[in-house]
Amino acid sequence: MAAGLPIHLVVITPERQVLDERTEAVVIPAHDGELGILRDRAALMCELGIGQLRYGPPGQAKRLFVDGGFAQIIDNSVTVLTNRALAAEEITA
Repeated sequence: MAAGLPIHLVVITPERQVLDERTEAVVIPAHDGELGILRDRAALMCELGIGQLRYGPPGQAKRLFVDGGFAQIIDNSVTVLTNRALAAEEITA
């Protein structure tokens, strides 16, 4: 495992680009369970479910709520296309 080396994470909704960051790890809510992504992962495309997208170093993860969509992982880059993405602090009752 190549700890500390960056993965490029981009999250896009129909309205705007929500996130464009470099991070150590990403966990996405795939339609059939969570999927963890580290540097040099094999290429993959998957359908997303509804849930938390987490990114950042272990123990210090930042969180986004995503509402379905698709994710593509290729060449240490994760691109998430989703209908809605909200930061944890934007969610209210």
